Amino acid sequence: MQSRLVRAMCAFACALVAQGFAVSAFAAEGRQIEEVVVTAERKEASVQDTSISITAFTGEMIEDFGIRNQSDLQNLIPATTIQPYDSAVRGVGRNFRNLGGDPGVSTYINGIYSEDLYTATIGSFWDVERIEVLRGPQGTLYGRNAVGGAMNFIYKKPTDEFDFSAKSVIGDYGTNDFSAMINVPLIDGVLNSRVVASTRRHDGWVEERGVGPDLDSGDEKNLAVLFEWLISDNMGLNVRANRARVDRVFGGADGGGLIVLSGENTVLPGNDTSRNYDVLSHRIRAVDPTVTDPLSSAFVDPSQPIYNYTNPTTGGTIQAQRVRPGVDSAGAFRNHGVGLGLDPNECVFSDREDIKGDDLCAFTNGLNNETFNQEGVQLEFSWDISDAVTFKYLFGSNELIYERITEDDSSASLANDRQFYVNHEAEYISHEFQLFYDLADNFTVTSGLFFYKATIDQRYDFFSTSGSNQFNDPTWGLDNILATVAPGAVPGDPALGFLAGAVPVNIESARQFAEANGLAGNGQFTTQTSFWSGDAALDTVNHGPATRGTDLHGVNKTERDALAVYTQAVWDINEDFTLTVGIRYAEDDVEGREQLAQYAETTAILDAVGLNLGTVNILRGAVDPATLQLTGAVDPWLQGVPIVFGAYREVARVDDEITWRVNLDYNLNDDSLLYVNATTGYRSGGFNLAFFSQTPQYDPEELIAYEVGYKGQMADGTVQLNASAYFYDYETIHTRTEEACPPGGTLQSAQSACAVVDSTTSIETAPGAEVMGFEAELLWLATDNLTIGGNYSYTDTEYTEDFFVVDGSDPRFPGDIYDAATNPDRRINIKGNRLLQVPESKASAWGSYRFNLDEMGSLELLLAYSYIDDVYFSAFESELDLAPAYDRWDVRGTWRSNDQHWVVTAFVNNVTDDIGIRQILRHGAADGFRRTAQVTEPRVYGLEVTYQMNPQ
Repeated sequence: MQSRLVRAMCAFACALVAQGFAVSAFAAEGRQIEEVVVTAERKEASVQDTSISITAFTGEMIEDFGIRNQSDLQNLIPATTIQPYDSAVRGVGRNFRNLGGDPGVSTYINGIYSEDLYTATIGSFWDVERIEVLRGPQGTLYGRNAVGGAMNFIYKKPTDEFDFSAKSVIGDYGTNDFSAMINVPLIDGVLNSRVVASTRRHDGWVEERGVGPDLDSGDEKNLAVLFEWLISDNMGLNVRANRARVDRVFGGADGGGLIVLSGENTVLPGNDTSRNYDVLSHRIRAVDPTVTDPLSSAFVDPSQPIYNYTNPTTGGTIQAQRVRPGVDSAGAFRNHGVGLGLDPNECVFSDREDIKGDDLCAFTNGLNNETFNQEGVQLEFSWDISDAVTFKYLFGSNELIYERITEDDSSASLANDRQFYVNHEAEYISHEFQLFYDLADNFTVTSGLFFYKATIDQRYDFFSTSGSNQFNDPTWGLDNILATVAPGAVPGDPALGFLAGAVPVNIESARQFAEANGLAGNGQFTTQTSFWSGDAALDTVNHGPATRGTDLHGVNKTERDALAVYTQAVWDINEDFTLTVGIRYAEDDVEGREQLAQYAETTAILDAVGLNLGTVNILRGAVDPATLQLTGAVDPWLQGVPIVFGAYREVARVDDEITWRVNLDYNLNDDSLLYVNATTGYRSGGFNLAFFSQTPQYDPEELIAYEVGYKGQMADGTVQLNASAYFYDYETIHTRTEEACPPGGTLQSAQSACAVVDSTTSIETAPGAEVMGFEAELLWLATDNLTIGGNYSYTDTEYTEDFFVVDGSDPRFPGDIYDAATNPDRRINIKGNRLLQVPESKASAWGSYRFNLDEMGSLELLLAYSYIDDVYFSAFESELDLAPAYDRWDVRGTWRSNDQHWVVTAFVNNVTDDIGIRQILRHGAADGFRRTAQVTEPRVYGLEVTYQMNPQ
């Protein structure tokens, strides 16, 4: 640890010296760097006087750089990545998406907490006053879920002057944006109003080779109304109410899944990453040449190739073949792309380092759509009680409904399809009371009281539109059981094994059973199982579409009540030193509920009556008795007898913690600040909802962070350098992992995932990790017309304690032939591995040159470059989960009229058309270990035209 820290500190010092030397010899004539005022400490101060690593973008900078979406924003912020729905700063964020967890980077809109980053970034950043990105734990003033940092999106307030502005953007891919603002003073000196609206549209970046429109399109509408009421000379009220709607063609769980990086043949030894459109099931089975019974799953099928795997425990060779559908019970899920007859290499991007925008393509059945409806209110009441005391009340309300239908199998099949529908409804309410008071000229205090309530309902439905008997036909299971498996038996017959006496199961039955028997509050699943009688038995998801062919319905809910009390004091010891000390107490009281009903297949009934799967499928006419091949006359049972099971559990937890911050500033001179601080970070524990996890809950995340930083201007105010070095010591860190199923895990033990795989997804608290690195941001006014800037960050991360987890998505050790519970070497120790979703190096550089055209106005040319290093999307450092480094070049040319009323910009984003991978979705054995991804935007060019009545 010490050597890594020394290396980071040395590199940091070298960067300071080198950059300071490089720029000190140059100075622009006449220009000086403008002061940027931020509210990082919950009151106004300049960036240079704020002892926090912070990147701030003013509205003018946002327009100059053409920042219009998440990718544009992340490219200019050190040590920060932004995924479709989350962000990570210095490696700290949220590496999972599930209902029971919180983000690691706090989002604020006008200083008011928002649990949802998407709400703050779906707009075009039009009429934004400032964006502030605070890096590092904010242990006191931003204590809620700010272990990684905080992002504050601050919109322009109404003014007392009539004003109007509008902006239009047109470009390729059907880009067509329009934004407008009108500011109207209603009562002179008392009441002002502002209305802001925007629409954004573009066609999909990813060519659809199957059915439907191209993927990853955009269609967004935003409307906001703002009021400023100057109640008196010392009292004011600001209110912003907004509505947003998104309706776009989008696919992929967790924001990943639009394109295929490696296909189903990844399951087999070797480097073949192509798709597989031939087999009915992607599962494999261990085989033994000495077995002579052709109905045994170990029997060697002479018509199939044999694949050799190495046993990680013994080093011996394990022989395996594909499962024989209808004969071997490992084939739980169908290959929905079977029979398509497509080129298995088409739209598979196995060379991740050389993806071009023109190449992006995918196969789907066209059922991909995302809608997002959001309404929010942010209110700030401010009262200057006296010259020394100010009171503020902040209120936030955010209601949203998020719906998505996503094609789940990455195929264009209309005969065997599967997609999922998810409905996520949330309501967030917050109240915050702040008091700012000056106890002396050199001693100020900020105190606050924060209340927060969040209610989230989530419903999902996995379904098929193809009319397959497997999920639609009510006689698919029951009639065949009675006629074939146990002739003469009736439901409830003891001969039918653990289903004896079972009642019909749907999404409500397990909950009703748990509540009736006092089992609802123990945190464990209560389950029920019955015969499959068609998807109608699963009911319909509330507020969801009327679907057929459903094989899984789920309903989850969380209710959170949180409070926090905090105080931070600032003491100007003398002209050189300032001490800041803060403390915060936070408490989270959370309740969760999970319920589901799911189609499954089991061999337990067959075992009870002495039959095997192959024999039954032969009797049913699904398998030819001579060749053991499918006849096509009847759909085969792949895993066993069709059944339905329901599961229900309730979970609750209360977490509380005291966090603190200590910071010492040293003013080297009037233009330079050196600071050092220690801050603790905390994120409450959560629930593993929607994962079918064996671990219902996970504990809080805690760390202590140390940082030393420098902020300075030199060369007569033409050069600005901000830099910092940091070290984080995690006691526990939330990590997405997989757990081995217990030996003999079955539906009876409520492990639904264990019925078909040998591990389940979970969020756990890894027992230790370290993050260290440094950052530097440079701005140089080289001449009156030339400006140069950029940043660089290095982030070194590591799990530092033993932590053994299973990689259920590793094709080298498929669970079909390696039992993770009894094969200890399948449990991988991730100690020494990097944290998820963290690029070691990240950089950007830009330069702009302004040409004075006299009476024709001015022309400014801007060239920007950004780079993001390799990123892993699993803790196993697997090459299958690696997003290679990528860079991007942008060019902008902006003409401004002399009166500044008109601004016209021609732009080309991503000049080289290189594509980077923003997120990777991992699939397990049932999907052939396929990897799918969400990617960056291709090359886009266009024209922006802006009119400003009152230029700033």
